Amino acid sequence: MTAYLRNSLTYVWAFLVVITVASWFIGRGHGAAYQLDAAITVGVLLIAALKAQLVIRYFMEVRFASRWLKRTAYGWNIALLSLLLLFYWLSL
Repeated sequence: MTAYLRNSLTYVWAFLVVITVASWFIGRGHGAAYQLDAAITVGVLLIAALKAQLVIRYFMEVRFASRWLKRTAYGWNIALLSLLLLFYWLSL
């Protein structure tokens, strides 16, 4: 059991669970009076990008990959977040 507590993946998994719950609290609606809020949307998208980055780094083992693969994976995450934010901004 102590081997699980010493493993960095356990801490990353616990952090992912915490920020998943946090993004759910941030993004949940307030009944019929729910209105679109840009700050909430951007916050949830940033949390999603952070979660994707952690999954890519720790659970897909990209942290041990070659430099080109790291740059490609991280660049993809940044490009996707940028496109989502751009599309959201254009729809306002």
